[in-house]
Amino acid sequence: MKSRILFATLLAAASALGAERWASPDKFYSMAPPSGWNYREDAPGGHRSFAWISPDGKAEIRISATYNLVRLQKNLPDLILDAFFPDERGTTPMQKVNGTGWDGLQREYINADDSTRWLGLAARRDFTVVGLTMSAPASEFERFRPTFESVWHSLKLGE
Repeated sequence: MKSRILFATLLAAASALGAERWASPDKFYSMAPPSGWNYREDAPGGHRSFAWISPDGKAEIRISATYNLVRLQKNLPDLILDAFFPDERGTTPMQKVNGTGWDGLQREYINADDSTRWLGLAARRDFTVVGLTMSAPASEFERFRPTFESVWHSLKLGE
C-alpha cells in the first residue's frame, strides 16, 4: 500500500514538473501548472487572477500579482501572506522560502469549519508581490500536496 502511495505521489509531482510553463500576460512571473487542469482567468474588482482547477473539480491553484508596492519592507511582514486569507487561520508556522528570482513566505491555512485547506505563498521581487494559493478539501489535501509543492517550486519571477 505504501508503495502505491509513493508511486502516486511521484507521478503527480512528475506531471506537474513536466507541464508547459505558463507566463503572466506581462511575462513577469511564470510557473508550471499541472497538465490536464482547467484554466480560468478572473478579474474581480479589476484585479486579475489566474486559476487552474483539477479535473475532478476538487482542487484549485490561483496566482495573481500586486505591483509597485514602493513601501514594501526588505523583510516581508507576515501580514502580506495572511492578507490572502482574511477568514482562515494559519495551521503551520510562517516559513521564509526562496525560489528563482524571489524570496517569500509560505504557510498553510484552514477555514472556520475545517473543510478546506490551503497552501499559501507570497513571493516578492523588488516592489512586486505574487500570491499563489492552492486549495483542496481538508479530507483530500494530502492527495494534492505533491502537485501543489511542485507548482510553487516551479514559480519564477522577473524572467
